[in-house]
Amino acid sequence: MNTQDLQYFLTIVEEGSITAAAKRLHIAQPPLSRQMKQLETQLGVQLFERGRRKIKITEAGNLLRNRAEQILELTNSTIRELKEFETGLRGTLSIGAVTSSWVTLLPDLIRIFRDRYPHVQFYLREGESRRITELLDKGIVDIGMVRVPFDTEIYESIELPREPLVIAFKAGHRNNIGSNSTEINLTELADKPLMIHRKYKGMLLEHCHNIGFTPTILCESDDVLPLLAWAVADVGIALVPRSAVSLVPSASLVTKTIVKPTLETAAALIWLRNRYLSTTARHFLSLFASMKV
Repeated sequence: MNTQDLQYFLTIVEEGSITAAAKRLHIAQPPLSRQMKQLETQLGVQLFERGRRKIKITEAGNLLRNRAEQILELTNSTIRELKEFETGLRGTLSIGAVTSSWVTLLPDLIRIFRDRYPHVQFYLREGESRRITELLDKGIVDIGMVRVPFDTEIYESIELPREPLVIAFKAGHRNNIGSNSTEINLTELADKPLMIHRKYKGMLLEHCHNIGFTPTILCESDDVLPLLAWAVADVGIALVPRSAVSLVPSASLVTKTIVKPTLETAAALIWLRNRYLSTTARHFLSLFASMKV
């Protein structure tokens, strides 16, 4: 098994068929199919369940996919680090970020960073906080932007400013949402159909119980995007970080900041403790810290 085998394997997994993978790799389908058969024979496991049009990855194949991503990224990162070891003026910066940071905070930082280091390339991954920490643990990304909490014994961090949670709902929502104010008291959300990210459920329940009611949670999700989309569709009221609202631009979406009490969320830039960090990544962290974002 070599890195080419792993790259071909991952391409098949991503494309969902050997034919599509062969086209993407610019090779003929029969040799690619034979190579995967040889890989299965060499490893002594079945990696794919082959159908007429699509293939399905097996449990063993899923394990190999995780390891292949890790091996290939570590191989590539080693090459990158050796090339830019002295100055960090060239190389690739690998970043994983939660969706809201990906859209709102990262673009400005990347623009400023690129002005200073124009020859640096970027490798970006998106996901919820748990996925970003998995990518950090595997060495697939150097730096992650995540929502708190996270394990401070495993990761070093630079905190981002705290931001309030807001409700987002369609104008003319079927439930009365109070006055025309840009703020809303938490008590006014009693009996309202709330849609929340799982990360904020504990905080919401605690604050609601402290003021005497149990919130009506219509939907929980690991991603704010469907919550906002459902809010636009007038399914319910999304409770999200303020910066996330821009992810679903809609003239019909109304937002109000929750007050009395204010609900806030925090995010941080994190990286693994006691692991080599490329010069490029260290430059980015220095920029980030100096901006005091």
